[in-house]
Amino acid sequence: MKKLFLQLAALFCCLTVLFACGQTPDSAAEQTSAAQTTVGDTVFTPTFDETLTFTNPVKSSETSNLFYNNDAFNEGPLAGDPFLFYHEETGTFYLYGTTRKYSNPGKIEETFEYYTSTDLVNWKNGGVCFQPARGDWCTSRLWAPEVFEIDGKYYMYYTAATGDGGVLHGSVAVADSPAGPFTNEVAPGVDGSKPIFDFGSNFPTIDGSLFIDDDGSMYYYFARDQIGDNSSSGGTNSTRRSTIWGIELENPYTIQAGAKPVKLTEVGRSTVDETGAFTQKWEVQDANAMWNEGPYMLKYNGVYYLTYSANYFGSQYYSIGYAISTDPLSGFTKLPDGEAQIMGISPDSEDNWDYFIGTGHAMFLSIGEEDYIVYHTLMPNTDVWRHFTIDSVGYREDGTLYVNGPTVTAQKVPDAVSELTNVAGKATVSSDNVKEDTLQYLTDGITGAGKAYSDAEAKTNGGVSSLTFTFDAPVELSSIVVYNSADYEQIFTSVARIEIDGLYVIDDVKVLSDSYNKRSKQVYSGSAAILELSHQTKVQTITITFNDSDTVGISEVQILAKG
Repeated sequence: MKKLFLQLAALFCCLTVLFACGQTPDSAAEQTSAAQTTVGDTVFTPTFDETLTFTNPVKSSETSNLFYNNDAFNEGPLAGDPFLFYHEETGTFYLYGTTRKYSNPGKIEETFEYYTSTDLVNWKNGGVCFQPARGDWCTSRLWAPEVFEIDGKYYMYYTAATGDGGVLHGSVAVADSPAGPFTNEVAPGVDGSKPIFDFGSNFPTIDGSLFIDDDGSMYYYFARDQIGDNSSSGGTNSTRRSTIWGIELENPYTIQAGAKPVKLTEVGRSTVDETGAFTQKWEVQDANAMWNEGPYMLKYNGVYYLTYSANYFGSQYYSIGYAISTDPLSGFTKLPDGEAQIMGISPDSEDNWDYFIGTGHAMFLSIGEEDYIVYHTLMPNTDVWRHFTIDSVGYREDGTLYVNGPTVTAQKVPDAVSELTNVAGKATVSSDNVKEDTLQYLTDGITGAGKAYSDAEAKTNGGVSSLTFTFDAPVELSSIVVYNSADYEQIFTSVARIEIDGLYVIDDVKVLSDSYNKRSKQVYSGSAAILELSHQTKVQTITITFNDSDTVGISEVQILAKG
């Protein structure tokens, strides 16, 4: 009788978990016997919580607020040339961009608007933050605003012209708040009726960007625009071409005394002095629109990374690349053809995405301890607008820059927003039937950033294979994300089982169905299986099991926990 009672009690517990999870029997969470875990002097005894439930979203739109989505089919903030400013004190994101509007047929409103968000998911239009005042020089083509905070003031760098046929120049506006209103009266004695960065009528410029070095010195980077065919520059050549230049500043709105603009890149060339055949073929997909534009400077381990966009901005080939130097104004060299390009369609790459095209005009920002790239995209078969997009970035051990994108599926919001951290790298990882020399790639930060990186993945030997993450001390778990292979031939469409502390077993955790395409045999960057917990719970051991007859690749595992 006692034995029968124990059996019934165990059955009741299992049914309770099954009912609470709201899942089918094939993907249900089951309770197993609790087991103590001893690591060093720490003894942790898991406790079963019958209120704990699990969700396995199969579409990106079904995820919780722990995830954001660069959704190609939902109209969020529409902005070409996007710039994202993160106000740490309030935890608010301010999104700016080229937001020209037609108020009446044929009439364009020349203003800059902004959007705000606290989670990168929900956005609110804040309205106009900059509108030229009467008498201002900037009456047309207001493009590409970038906002920087310096000594309590907010400086907006932008491009504009006087009249529809005027020469494009860069300038600066200022405000006391990131919401504006911005004004061209940046400081006493500075004439707001003309552009600050005017290098002459034969020197049209666009896409101005500020960089502040570690020693506080300031530099202004920009593109010299359409050399050769712009009537205002005196050219007659039909080829449209732009190049990246830089100049040192004395302060946010004054050029250093005696400084002259310095050319830093040449289209299709690895250096400004290179001659002969093009060595950067990915930059010259359109022979009539050869552009290097949209500069943004980064610095990492003493190296300057000059990022830029190439090809015509309205084409599918608009792409992002970078050059490196040890000096902010000289010696920039692009990596070999293909390696310099970090985003976009390439003439030789197998990663020519059909779900995002025209990926360009990028800026980079740190949100807490994490780094991100912000850029715009064109989306095939949807609309003609440029869309704001954000993805995580990082640096490999050799210093090369990578982008985890372009993603259209759910990705974790920054730690600073969710107050969660990916703690997978703090665990001891053991495996069964997984190649030991590939385990290092589970926590290298690269989440399936293209087939070129498919070798940087953990690989199973086929059949039943498992990964176990064990922590020295319990972590307060919220979610588990298992990223797919970048190679379609090695993807998994579900994780066979996830076991947590020997208490909970969740079977058949499916990969987001909108993150791969069986018909075209394509896996999208950031494809993953996501398991979300209804509330945080302390755990110390997580086992992830695969059951595929062929080898599968796991590009990354993220374990999102508090703190």
